Amino acid sequence: MPSSPRSTPLALFVLLSWGHMLYQTHPFLDSALTAGSTAWVIAFHLLAWSSYSLIYLLPALLLIALLRPPLRSKPALLAGLAVLLTTLTLAFVRVDRTIYDLYNFHFNGFVWNLLLTPGGVDSLGSGSSSYWSAALIVVDLLLVQTVLYGASTWIARRAATPWLPKALVIALLALMLGEKFIYAASDLRNDGAVLDTATAYPFYQGARFRGLAQKLGVHVAKREHSLNAEVDASRLNYPLQAVQYAAPERPLNIVWLVAESLRWDRLNADIMPNTWQFAQRAQHFTHHYSSGNGTREGLFGMFYGLYGSYWANFLHAGQGPLLMDRVQALNYQLDLRTSARFTYPEFNKTIFARVPAKFLHENEFTGEAWQLDRSNTSALIDFIGHADRKRPFMTFLFFESTHARYTFPEEAIIRRPYLENIDYADMSREKLAPYADQLLNRYSNAAHWVDAQLGRIYQYLEQENLLDNTIVIVTGDHGEEFMEKGFWGHNSSFVEEQVHTPLVVWMPGRAPAQIDRPTNHIDIAVTLMQLLGATNPVGDYALGRNLFDDSARNAIVSSDWHSLSVMTSDLKYRIPYNNRGLDNYPPTDRKDTVYPTQQARVVLDAHRADILEAIRNSSRFAR
Repeated sequence: MPSSPRSTPLALFVLLSWGHMLYQTHPFLDSALTAGSTAWVIAFHLLAWSSYSLIYLLPALLLIALLRPPLRSKPALLAGLAVLLTTLTLAFVRVDRTIYDLYNFHFNGFVWNLLLTPGGVDSLGSGSSSYWSAALIVVDLLLVQTVLYGASTWIARRAATPWLPKALVIALLALMLGEKFIYAASDLRNDGAVLDTATAYPFYQGARFRGLAQKLGVHVAKREHSLNAEVDASRLNYPLQAVQYAAPERPLNIVWLVAESLRWDRLNADIMPNTWQFAQRAQHFTHHYSSGNGTREGLFGMFYGLYGSYWANFLHAGQGPLLMDRVQALNYQLDLRTSARFTYPEFNKTIFARVPAKFLHENEFTGEAWQLDRSNTSALIDFIGHADRKRPFMTFLFFESTHARYTFPEEAIIRRPYLENIDYADMSREKLAPYADQLLNRYSNAAHWVDAQLGRIYQYLEQENLLDNTIVIVTGDHGEEFMEKGFWGHNSSFVEEQVHTPLVVWMPGRAPAQIDRPTNHIDIAVTLMQLLGATNPVGDYALGRNLFDDSARNAIVSSDWHSLSVMTSDLKYRIPYNNRGLDNYPPTDRKDTVYPTQQARVVLDAHRADILEAIRNSSRFAR
């Protein structure tokens, strides 16, 4: 007996769309399960995968349900909306799937910021092929959903299924109750096999009843690693004391050169010969670490001398770094350039917030990143050439060639074969793994091109006899991983490949030296502030130290959008901000190997004071 065509087709469409979503989300399940997964873990993930695949569709389904009464007389329009809304939901999950696979985090505030901030999408370096691939994926999803709606209508005409809506609700509730029970029980047992892998699903929310269990006398396992950094982005207390300055004997020129995603091991005689030769004459810091695994935290640390966890505080306050205030107070001539955008991340509202816009140069040239780097290098040299020699000058140039897609001209090719095209829309770690070496070759070619531009600057400074009164800083904002530790790019972890960067400093009057002790981006701002006359204790305005301070240092800190990483001689330990909930993040050694549980306890206990100091420092300048 045929059922009502106004109700059953929609319920059937929900069921079939659920199946489609299960297909699109199965990589989340695959990433969570390992060869050694127990039946308990497998049961949890099957329940979580099944329930969340339907939960992701609920916003679209609820909107369809709301629109259904006023559109009863327009079934074709309702059908079109149902297909469109579910397609958009599937496309959203497909994007999240790609982000998680490549970078180990889900759609979040960081990704929204990237999409909505001017220059954010451009920073990805995606080519036209990526946009075409993305369009084809959306069309494919749309076609599948159209076929599924047609199938649901065909089935509804031939079978009575009035029970289906209630069955879907009951199934969803049963699945949710099952996975919440297993998660809560795992939380009581501190079972990392469930807790640490549950975040494989976007927007996952676990259930906990530790307090109730303790009241009922149930044994609750102690958390192994439950420290959190107290981060308050709403208020700022900076500096702690007004900074006093002594007049510098002679303000030195500053040439500050930063290459996007440049990691330490690209600085060698083969890939970056000009900078390698320059390093032999300057101060080469071989164990230098970025203040973050992303551009935002890396540049922020360089200019403020603070952890990247303070980014939101300064962005909300619109407060620039004391360093740039001091530079302008000393009447420096400024030429600040980027081959990307100053709006993403929002450097025009943070590190250069108090710098007049006329000194910020972007979008002055057209072309690929390698062409922009060449043009900006020429413009920087021209600025120096026309600068008033009676006043100091400061230049800043952010090179973009070494950012994915890693662009370069023919004459920069030193590594073959290299991956010819990077298609973000159809990329995954599985597809990328066989070509990781070719992608690394492409990156090396881009680094070679950046070095050619750096060489032009070194040569000009020398031929104009400017090195006697000019500080030159050469570094990367952060590093870049090429599947060495399981991921590509940056922003996903604090492995060596993502945070270990080169640093070369030419400091007039200092003998050439290779400096092997650990240093950090936050030390750069402190060094410059002291050279420009700051007399306060560093703790009044920064968390770093002078680059040339060779006293013992227990730990350095790096950060990302949701956590800090404390790094010592034998430990890397990631501490989540108090509102992010990354429980049980495993400690590793400096080579990124996870410690066995017992050894982890010993190492953490040995460095507890360093960890607690980093936590205190993360809120030191918040009221």
